Amino acid sequence: MVVLRFLPALTLIAAAQAVAYDGFEADFAACTQGSNKAEVMAACTRLIDNAKAENAVTGMFYGLRAANNGDPAQNCSDAQKSLSLADDDAIKGLSQQLIDANC
Repeated sequence: MVVLRFLPALTLIAAAQAVAYDGFEADFAACTQGSNKAEVMAACTRLIDNAKAENAVTGMFYGLRAANNGDPAQNCSDAQKSLSLADDDAIKGLSQQLIDANC
């Protein structure tokens, strides 16, 4: 996945901008690298809920949650949020694809 090539930089950004909470590192790994859709969604949700601010990193979490969710309405909402926050062209492109498929 395209997101993985940005993972080292995003890890530093997310660590600085996310609220430190027990399980942060495990949630970040599960959200960005997980293969179990339910675990990815849960981890991304916790990261979103614990973020200090909505920014490009939070936008990535919204996009990853949308990509792993089976609910078109939630996917639409998450992908739109991801698109509005994303700085990265790859994340914007994936978010737009999710919007086209679900909205």
